[in-house]
Amino acid sequence: MNSVFLLLLFFQNADYAPAIKATADTQRRETQLREVAASSSRPTSSVAEDNRKQYAAAREQEFVEKFNKLISNLMEFADTYKSSHAMDVKKAQAIRKAWLDLEKSEAIFQDDKKK
Repeated sequence: MNSVFLLLLFFQNADYAPAIKATADTQRRETQLREVAASSSRPTSSVAEDNRKQYAAAREQEFVEKFNKLISNLMEFADTYKSSHAMDVKKAQAIRKAWLDLEKSEAIFQDDKKK
């Protein structure tokens, strides 16, 4: 009896169906997890890129506004100097304030101070 049982076990198919199914399920789940991980990382990089572009645009807009304020103060000072041939102290102080605001906001000016 034991020999018959051993003989049947010996000739049993090595590709046992539940083991194959479990292996296939494991591989399928792993593939799905990798796809989810890959797809979830893509929007994060685009969101970060969008944030970086918005920050750069905001910084550029801030620079333009401060630079335009400096230019308008310089033009006002020049107009009053041309007409009265005297320096308007308030306009000179406005120029200085506009220049300092521009300096504070831009890193290019801050590097010169460190040297």
